[in-house]
Amino acid sequence: MLTHIHIQNFTIVHSLSLDFQNGLSVLTGETGAGKSIWIEAVALALGARADNNVIRHGQTRCEITLCFDLKDQPNAQAWLKENDYDAEDECIIRRILNREGPSRASINGRPCPLSQLRELADLTLNIHGQHEHQTLLKREVQQNRLDTFAKHEALLDKTQQLYQQWHKAEKQLNILKQQAENRDAEITLLRYQLDELTTTNLKENEWTELSHQHQQLHNASELITQLNDAIAYTVENEETSAIQLLQQAIDTLNDIKLDDVQINAARELLNTAVIHLQEAGNELHQYRNNLDLSPETLSQVEQRLSSLHELARKHHVNPENLNKTQASIEQQLQQLENVETHIETLQQAQENALSQYKKIAEKLTQSRKKVAKKLDKSITQSIQELGIEGGLFRVNFERCDNPINPYGDEKVLFEVSTNPGQPFQALHKVVSGGELSRISLSLQVLTSQKENTPTLIFDEVDTGIGGKTAEIVGKLLRQLGEHAQVLCITHLPQVAAQGHHHYKVAKSTDGNSTSTQVAQLSEKDRVNELARMLSGSKITEQTLAHANELLS
Repeated sequence: MLTHIHIQNFTIVHSLSLDFQNGLSVLTGETGAGKSIWIEAVALALGARADNNVIRHGQTRCEITLCFDLKDQPNAQAWLKENDYDAEDECIIRRILNREGPSRASINGRPCPLSQLRELADLTLNIHGQHEHQTLLKREVQQNRLDTFAKHEALLDKTQQLYQQWHKAEKQLNILKQQAENRDAEITLLRYQLDELTTTNLKENEWTELSHQHQQLHNASELITQLNDAIAYTVENEETSAIQLLQQAIDTLNDIKLDDVQINAARELLNTAVIHLQEAGNELHQYRNNLDLSPETLSQVEQRLSSLHELARKHHVNPENLNKTQASIEQQLQQLENVETHIETLQQAQENALSQYKKIAEKLTQSRKKVAKKLDKSITQSIQELGIEGGLFRVNFERCDNPINPYGDEKVLFEVSTNPGQPFQALHKVVSGGELSRISLSLQVLTSQKENTPTLIFDEVDTGIGGKTAEIVGKLLRQLGEHAQVLCITHLPQVAAQGHHHYKVAKSTDGNSTSTQVAQLSEKDRVNELARMLSGSKITEQTLAHANELLS
């Protein structure tokens, strides 16, 4: 549930803080007062894209903070825990836009990317816009509404998984079948390449070792001189080698006829150093004696490097990757030689995926048809109450042509008959704007009851209706507010009167700047606001009485 929103320097809002409660909260105000600004701010805080034009004129940045109570939202708490955000009962989301520099966002004080804000938004809040009824004309939206109403998430996840398995096997089969057509020529080429690589008798890390050896051979004279100098400095020079100097130091200490702890410790360290120097000298001797720096060896190494380089050029790889190339060719050759077996295995996997898919898809079909009857009845009743007298609604199904589809075996089509005796037709063919908005509202209210989202925002979804129909819309929203938090922007007094809580949006100016404020209304102020909505600026005793009647 959304408990608090704070907006700073957003469009014409200087500073705004609002607390929200459970139930139906309505927001009203004169045209142009900025009723939808706070919804735009909520969307921005939850990851919507925006540029710095939304920052209030004359300011360098804007900030939006949302507070949610998640104690009854285990899915949102689990998401926070999984993504290493503090998963307490309260969740605080903050979004900051800077006129210069990037925007910043955080969840519970920790920086986060916009993609994660959107993921969390799906678990906490849903915005139904005033133009949402236009999207209802899209068949994929209609199917999504039906599946939401039926809670088909698990079945749809399974059909999509099986479709992906089938589709992956299909792609691999097409590749293998194409390879099978040119198999003989391909096998001949691969065998020739493999024979050439095998004959070369590649060794692990050979290129790296040969390159190192070539460098040694190329600088043979300098290397020998350096090694001889190092050996002389270490052990061989009888007067100035490190080991001779150390030995002289030890002999000098031995001449001291004093039993002293520090001198004894120093003598022990020097003896240890002599041992290390002897070992270093042995290592250098052995390395020098094992070197093969003959011109013949250099020629052999250069020939080997040249042949490996030429082989790598043929295969368009670096010489150090020739071993991997050989392994890859062996794998390709094995796959081609056993292509029929691989094809049979993939075909079996594909058949298994299709068989499982058919079972799940049939369950999905039967569930959709069963739920569609309930939806037909509920929407028909709702649209008749909303002023489409004699109107009928039904969900129709068309079988898909493909043997397997990610969303089941059928396509959903919403159809309506708006007058008695009139045949059913698709929504986009027969429904006027006003009728479509009422059908959309009925669907939004019914399907929202099935959603797990605790906060629902309706932005002037009651456009195009009035009178008794408006009162019914208000009752629908209030009914929805009994088990979810509903925030509704409305211009209809009949809808506003149904709210558990009422907020008024007002715009003011000092001649230099314009600002929007929102305040929660007392019972008295609420009567006055409803009277304004009923009659405009001139409020009479009659309109006040009518407003009181609406509230009661």
